[in-house]
Amino acid sequence: MKRIASIILAAAFFLIVAATASICDNAPCENTINAKIGEDFTITVKSNTGSTGFEWWTQFDPVYLTLVASSDKAGADNSGMVGVPGEKSFTFNAKKVGDTALILLELQPWENGTIGTRKIFPIIVS
Repeated sequence: MKRIASIILAAAFFLIVAATASICDNAPCENTINAKIGEDFTITVKSNTGSTGFEWWTQFDPVYLTLVASSDKAGADNSGMVGVPGEKSFTFNAKKVGDTALILLELQPWENGTIGTRKIFPIIVS
């Protein structure tokens, strides 16, 4: 009887831990973004696609977010040199109340998806 109670107690403990686990428990995260339902928000990251071949890709739950637009901005260096770092911006719309995460991956798609940088943004939609 004690053994069954111990197993039930252990299972309950693991369920509670799993239910409260966050994506940030296993990887470093960026600052949390708080968005209101129907609101657009933009995330901007440094980019150097033109010379390194790395591209930013997004991973997100389409139940909570919609990608509205993405754009590239050239670097401010007016030297005319190729490969000057710039910025990549992603604009999302918050669709559903709840907690989700947005993952940005900077990778080279032709190199078996080699990941250069990973950024995880916790999102709270209210």
